[in-house]
Amino acid sequence: MKYIPNLEYKKNLYLDLFLPDEECFSLIVHFHGGGLVEGDKGDTYEFVKHLVNKGYGVATANYSLLPNNKYPSFIIDAADAVKFSKDYVSKLANIKELLISGQSAGAYLTLMLCFDYHYLKDIGIDPNEISLFISDSAQPTVHFNILKYERNLPSDLVLIDETCPMYYVNKNTSNSRLILFTYTNDIPNRMEQNKALFKKIKECNKDAPVTLKILLGYHCQGSSEVDLNDGEYPLIKELLKY
Repeated sequence: MKYIPNLEYKKNLYLDLFLPDEECFSLIVHFHGGGLVEGDKGDTYEFVKHLVNKGYGVATANYSLLPNNKYPSFIIDAADAVKFSKDYVSKLANIKELLISGQSAGAYLTLMLCFDYHYLKDIGIDPNEISLFISDSAQPTVHFNILKYERNLPSDLVLIDETCPMYYVNKNTSNSRLILFTYTNDIPNRMEQNKALFKKIKECNKDAPVTLKILLGYHCQGSSEVDLNDGEYPLIKELLKY
């Protein structure tokens, strides 16, 4: 495995690369969780190393956080991280497929890149270039910390507007492959909201390449805790099926 830490992909924002020894592999750009207010690229290193052991290359990136930064700075950062990772790794190896994934708040960023096409298009990436979006327990409605820090509203309100993924799902939506992960003991209403997002996508386009997987456990457990029976992350086991 080749480890390249702390690449500055834009001013004061860094990402780390974990690359397999092969010359051709699929690259996952991964975003950590933390409610858009905390978290770090290093939080997911163990999960990332398991992905590399399965033959993936992984870039894990930091991004702007609330309350010092405002919407949509963190989404723009995520798109920039995808662009930088693609360009940098392309000089080192052949990228077979480009994937975007995230945990919780990082999954929210993943879904925004999936459904609000202009973020990727603005930095020269055709959204159809992304072979798979992997959302690990995202909030598809207005993020609770956007409500709290930017609008001074109760964080448990359920709203849909241009700041959230569900807003962009309609009959004209044409997304790349998407896997929505949620959990039996997820954050209150998180499983129900992911079910609603899946249903809305399918109602708009019954052939949309989207899969909903409800895993056992707590919020993001599938990518933060290994299965004690085999030492593997449940989310990676599901991912390998695709």
